[in-house]
Amino acid sequence: MSLYFEWRKSCGCRMPCNCDRQPRGMEPRYYFNQSDEMLGIEADKPTQALELKVKTHSTNEVVKLDAMIEAFILTENNPAYSFIVEFSLLREKTPLTSESFALINQYGQNDCEKTIINTTKITWTDIIPLPGTYTYYIEVNHITLPNQHIASVEVQDRSLTAISFPTGKQKPEKRE
Repeated sequence: MSLYFEWRKSCGCRMPCNCDRQPRGMEPRYYFNQSDEMLGIEADKPTQALELKVKTHSTNEVVKLDAMIEAFILTENNPAYSFIVEFSLLREKTPLTSESFALINQYGQNDCEKTIINTTKITWTDIIPLPGTYTYYIEVNHITLPNQHIASVEVQDRSLTAISFPTGKQKPEKRE
């Protein structure tokens, strides 16, 4: 017969921790979402490419956001082409920031389709006034131009990450 004893601190941690000094509700939290599925973007129809839910626990909590989106633009068999693709970061329906990738009045080889690949990165720091659950979105919009000669716009690899940093001014939530 053997005797097994597992030591746990009153906080429930098995390893040394700082729960006595900094409760879990006051530690930074990491959230992420990513996809590598091809997603077609119709002209002039903003399309949600990714979403991420983030829960905040204190007032004026800081949320650091990072996003990456890979876009593929395929031209028609016309040597001249133009396009604008806009990538937006939103909290719920509120736009936070956007980045655009544009090539205007470009000229390429005759009778040849061209594939343009671009990776756009977005970084933003959001300050959330009230505790709660918030949803962040990456939205992609292919803005039409006259004589653009674009066959398709698609996004493939994309990710959205968030780290929330509680302010430490309020008492943390009790653990369940």
